[in-house]
Amino acid sequence: MATDALHRPAQVSYHAAHEAVAAGLAECARIGMNCAIAVTDPSGEMIAVARTDGASGNTYRGALGKAKTAAVLGCSTAEYLERRLLTDEVLYRALTADDETFLVPGGFALVVDGEVVGGVGVSGGLHADDAKVARATMERFEAIVTENQ
Repeated sequence: MATDALHRPAQVSYHAAHEAVAAGLAECARIGMNCAIAVTDPSGEMIAVARTDGASGNTYRGALGKAKTAAVLGCSTAEYLERRLLTDEVLYRALTADDETFLVPGGFALVVDGEVVGGVGVSGGLHADDAKVARATMERFEAIVTENQ
């Protein structure tokens, strides 16, 4: 019996990330904000990033932090904050001590068939607006997955 030497978990492709980011940028323009959008693999490493012309230079760091956090935790940053951190002070202190963890709204896990395949994060506006743009990006990714099944 042959044994597979390597196993590579599913992750977002660059092309799907790029197309999903484009949808996020369209939502960003629709609501009139400037932002950065980052899409990561399941471990939080960057696959694609975009920053609108009017967004400050460091917004991509917040976007990447939210995407990484959502991907690694497997849920939205807002959901994790509400479900776990607001009720567990020790966990809150431990996670917020890591400068790469960004636990504010605007990050979503990208999930296919119950498996986290990446994350998306948005930074640059109010948290609610960041979340709207991140949701639009996530929904476009989900549509791409559906179209290719």
